[in-house]
Amino acid sequence: MPMKVKIIKKFIKVGSLFWIINSYNFVLASTPQVVVTIKPIYALTAGIMEGIGKPYLLLQGTESPHNYNLRPSQAKKLYSADLLVWVGPSMEGFLEKIVGSLPDKELRLLEINNLTLLKVRHNEIWNVNSDEHLHNNINPHIWLDPQNAKIIVEAIAYRLNKLDPNNATNYLNNASKLIIKLDNFDQILNQQLKSIKNIPYLVFHDAFQYFENRYELSAIGAVYVAPDSRLSAKRLSNLRKRIKLVRCLFTEPQFEPISAITENSSVKQGILDPLGVDLPLISDSYFTLLQNLANSLNKCLSIPLSK
Repeated sequence: MPMKVKIIKKFIKVGSLFWIINSYNFVLASTPQVVVTIKPIYALTAGIMEGIGKPYLLLQGTESPHNYNLRPSQAKKLYSADLLVWVGPSMEGFLEKIVGSLPDKELRLLEINNLTLLKVRHNEIWNVNSDEHLHNNINPHIWLDPQNAKIIVEAIAYRLNKLDPNNATNYLNNASKLIIKLDNFDQILNQQLKSIKNIPYLVFHDAFQYFENRYELSAIGAVYVAPDSRLSAKRLSNLRKRIKLVRCLFTEPQFEPISAITENSSVKQGILDPLGVDLPLISDSYFTLLQNLANSLNKCLSIPLSK
């Protein structure tokens, strides 16, 4: 075991909170092994750990948390980790069983206090299955609101401080810089999206509610009731009627493209990626992810429908 040399009490400001930090100096202290499930949360965690270590990402490339199968090597990684950062069983259902054997090693983001949480939308055009999202009927795509991201950053930094008090000051300084950057970025996106607030569009599945709510956008429905479901004949017929009301239909890179709805229609198509599947494993990828959403929405919704 490393020897404790001294304790230094410090006041660190993160967001609107002041924390008293016990900073321990250790001999041969090791960096915590952190596993993160999805790339947006990885990017935020990497920003907090910058200059100290790097987290490990479970889902790579176009892999979706909705239908993922954990590999044995990844299960081994989870058991040896000091911390698992995940959204919760309504997002990463494949982890629900294994998490029970990881006592005190998980940070379940959906259970953080003070997050903005939005209910799953239930009506004809959203029509989400009642068992699709299991966490108190809450939409789990919480990271797509930068204000939620600030709270997530605070929570991750706090847990890392507890695991690795020797680097507490570094974690919290990094978190403070991230929170300032998130606030500034939020204002930039708000300005960029003002001109398209009232233009209706359809999405592939209901993954973007937090982004839409934050910037007052006008998504009017989703194609699929769940990302890996199939279209019924009745739903296809209803969507073909709805498509006449929108300017754009947005698909996602993780799933097969759709053409049956827009056939013989003047509706434009764009791509919205809630996970950043092609982005590099760096902290700036969170900001690139949201910027790409804003750019894609602007590009498609700014084009008038052809007559």
